[in-house]
This record gives sequence, structure tokens and C-alpha cells, in this order.
Amino acid sequence: MGFHYAHKPAGAGANWLADQVAGHRAVLVEFAQRGAPTCRLEEPVLVKILKRYANRLTVVQSDVDASPEDAAAFDVSAVPTFVLFVDGVEKGRLAGFQSVDDLTRALDAALPPPG
Repeated sequence: MGFHYAHKPAGAGANWLADQVAGHRAVLVEFAQRGAPTCRLEEPVLVKILKRYANRLTVVQSDVDASPEDAAAFDVSAVPTFVLFVDGVEKGRLAGFQSVDDLTRALDAALPPPG
């Protein structure tokens, strides 16, 4: 299968992000701001995370400038913010720059074992 990474498409409905969270077993949502330097630094980190958790994790990105309603609905006040959902339930939240090791520790603690 490989990895799953989705950006909220322009014009997507207000429920798009909630549908992503509900529609996958494990979802890491990155709330980001396209022009923010810290958010740009996260891009290579997310590529490594996607490869490491292939077939176990969907990563979804929501741009807080394009979709402020998502940030409000999920109580996000800083970027980047990562929110992990397992079976639709929030299992963890990290704000600010996160290294591969930071995200790996959080994901390993919250994700069900592979298999």
C-alpha cells in the first residue's frame, strides 16, 4: 500500500477534516501555516514519518490560514500543531517543531501495535 498523505483541497466542505479523522484507523493531523518557517522545516520530518509508519498511519495537513474553521474546531492556537487520533479519539497533541524522534516517541506510545 504505502503511505497516505492528504492536504485539505481548496473548496472542501467544513466536514472534510472530521471525515478524514473518522475515516481512518490512525490519523496524524498537522495544523500548519504554509509560509511559516517552522512549518516548512517539518516537511522532511513528515516524509520520514510517513515512510516509517506506512500502512499504519494517515497524515493529513490543514492550513490554518486557508481553513481557520478547522483550527477553531480542534482548539489549535499555534503552528505547527500535531494531533493524533486513533479510531476517531484524540490520543496525543504536540505543538511547535517536532523532530522525527519526538514524533516517533509520541506515535509509538499511542498507536496500536502493527499487525
